[in-house]
Amino acid sequence: MRISTLILCLVFVVSGFSQEEEKIKEKPATQMYQISDDLQYVYSRPKVFNFITGLPRNYANLGKEIVKKQNLKWLGLTAVVTGVLFAGDEKILAESQTVREFGVTEKHEYKILGGMVDVPTNTSAVMYHLGHGNTTLIIGLGFLTVGGLKKDYRAIHTSSQVLEGLLTLGFITQGSKRIFGRESPHAKTKPRGDWHGFPGWNEYMENTSSYDAMPSGHVATLASTITVIARNYPEVKWIRPVGYSLIGVLGIEMMNSGVHWSSDYPLGFLIGYAVGTVVTNSKITKIKKETYSNRLKGFDTNLSFNRVGGDNLLGVQFVF
Repeated sequence: MRISTLILCLVFVVSGFSQEEEKIKEKPATQMYQISDDLQYVYSRPKVFNFITGLPRNYANLGKEIVKKQNLKWLGLTAVVTGVLFAGDEKILAESQTVREFGVTEKHEYKILGGMVDVPTNTSAVMYHLGHGNTTLIIGLGFLTVGGLKKDYRAIHTSSQVLEGLLTLGFITQGSKRIFGRESPHAKTKPRGDWHGFPGWNEYMENTSSYDAMPSGHVATLASTITVIARNYPEVKWIRPVGYSLIGVLGIEMMNSGVHWSSDYPLGFLIGYAVGTVVTNSKITKIKKETYSNRLKGFDTNLSFNRVGGDNLLGVQFVF
């Protein structure tokens, strides 16, 4: 993504957050949303720079979560899946190119809008942009607009969290790419690409495709965005299936265009999912009604035996 495009989008988003904060100053301190019969989400009045002030906490929480015993299985699963895909990378890459039979070209084509914004003009470019940072920013602006019009705290918070996830990812994905230093398919010097970790700054910037395949930043970005939206709107069941399908479309396109190997994706997805989860966990207050959540729907029966006036009586109590 062009730096000028990112700066322009950030200016619009920050300006939008500032305007919405002014409009809702007289509104309630919190808004409550009924997610299910026994679960409510509570959102505080949005603040303009929430997406920036939360960054240090996100990195700290990611560090804590990654070493938790219950999360080690996901690291292990990611490593196993990556290894399996790595073994078949060349074959999978060749198979992905069959999409060219349906008009999906190898080359991405764009036109420059206003001298700053890249606008996709062919199918492969549109598919590639599913994981682009500016697409995530546009999604965030959409939620901000809806939230502003409806004075909806949840939509405004979702917008802020989408942007916060994008900013959190930047350091992680770019740092990881430099650590692994894997060649992209179109720049490979050996089957499945060579690995040259920790390249110099200038070397990386001048020959980026020789070092930036692992992990996929596009997959991480789209996974984070989907996770944030799905966790804020858990009652909308189609978000994850549709979102994960789009990740699949994105993955096929990036192999077709020689940008990524299939084994670049599991780690990218894990990073994106983890960032989206950490961001939302720190922003949503959940209220659960235990009296309903601990009992199955329907009714319970309690039997009792009593002796009254020499007679044995059977009592039945129905609890709804």
